[in-house]
Amino acid sequence: MAEVWRRDFRFVWAGESASLVGTQVFQLAMPLTAVLTLDATPGQLGLLGAATFTPYVLLGLPAGVLVDRWQRRGVLILSSLGQAAAIGGIPLLAALGRLTFAWLLTMALLAGVARVFFNIAYRSYLPAIVPPEQLTGANSRLTASESVAEIGGPGLGGLLVQVIGAPFALLVDAVSYLASAAGFTAVRQREKSVPADPTPLRSQVAEGFRCIFTNPYLRAFLGEAASYNLCWQAVLTILALFAVRELDMSPGTLGLVMSIGAVGALLGAALTGRVAHRVGLARTLLAAAVIGDIAPLLLPVAQRGAWAAPLFAVAFFIQGFGITGCNVHSMTIRQTITPQRVLGRTNAAYLFVAMGVKPVGALLGGWLGTVAGPRATLVVGTLGLLSTSLFLILSPLRRVRTLSSLVPEERMPEPAR
Repeated sequence: MAEVWRRDFRFVWAGESASLVGTQVFQLAMPLTAVLTLDATPGQLGLLGAATFTPYVLLGLPAGVLVDRWQRRGVLILSSLGQAAAIGGIPLLAALGRLTFAWLLTMALLAGVARVFFNIAYRSYLPAIVPPEQLTGANSRLTASESVAEIGGPGLGGLLVQVIGAPFALLVDAVSYLASAAGFTAVRQREKSVPADPTPLRSQVAEGFRCIFTNPYLRAFLGEAASYNLCWQAVLTILALFAVRELDMSPGTLGLVMSIGAVGALLGAALTGRVAHRVGLARTLLAAAVIGDIAPLLLPVAQRGAWAAPLFAVAFFIQGFGITGCNVHSMTIRQTITPQRVLGRTNAAYLFVAMGVKPVGALLGGWLGTVAGPRATLVVGTLGLLSTSLFLILSPLRRVRTLSSLVPEERMPEPAR
């Protein structure tokens, strides 16, 4: 049995690792496509970011209920293929000379729809194939893959943008989702059949929110994630424009400094388990969150010249180290204390709030970039990040030393049927 889950996890790990590289290329190539190919304004960049994340607001809650009803493996395969088709349409339109900003928005929206189902199903699928005692290790490996992708992906994306153009660099992301679909297809384990739930949709959606807001740990994680995503999305919306136009960075240089910064995330993923074992889970998680919040303050300080790229690299390195160290443990705690029966709708409620603020952050970043300028936008966004770790610091998490001490006493009871 152990060999079965290990084999299946390797397929999931390989497919997801490939898609993570493509996603990093997407995060750089998509705004650069708007800036360099379509000469987008800060306001248009805000709309593009909003289109990418609006599906979480429109579809996140019903998607969570549907994911709890369906086989999650099938959802993951279909949503991977959907993202490959939507993102692959951008270079196709560019090759035909038909790419416009309206088409870019449309493809971003379609890819976002598929991504909603993928992210909800993925967070709910891993506990179905990995034993509970192995979840921390599995999440660490996946987080390490994410860090490796962040190291190589932006550099690859920047190089591809310079060599073949921003729209065609997105082909890497499209192909990566095909690899993801292949990985999930190769999994042998099948989930248990889920009995039909006669409860009305509204009640099932409410059950997901109830699971979060009646549990102090999940409330704290949600508050931190939502506030962080709001501020960081405002920063990301304007970052490429700021680096290219105000600091005169080339796409290759921007990709390179982001890659160097991601080495910190890899280091955080590798060390966070050992550190937590030595000093305690809560201390590790809280310290990592604070470190990740402080580091981006270096971004708006950068000036045009030789020191801009190193300053960006240092900021991303420290941020990656902190945020990754925090995320490994927060994801494991969430997966452990949430009942399997409602994991999909609970993840949907979580993502509805945590990701639903991203369109607001994108529009805020675009608006601030228009009325106050890119640098002022970075100042506002990075200062806002300083408050996000307070949700964790002021919660019961600060008293948790080990995951094993948390599970028996604090595991959330199954909601009443």
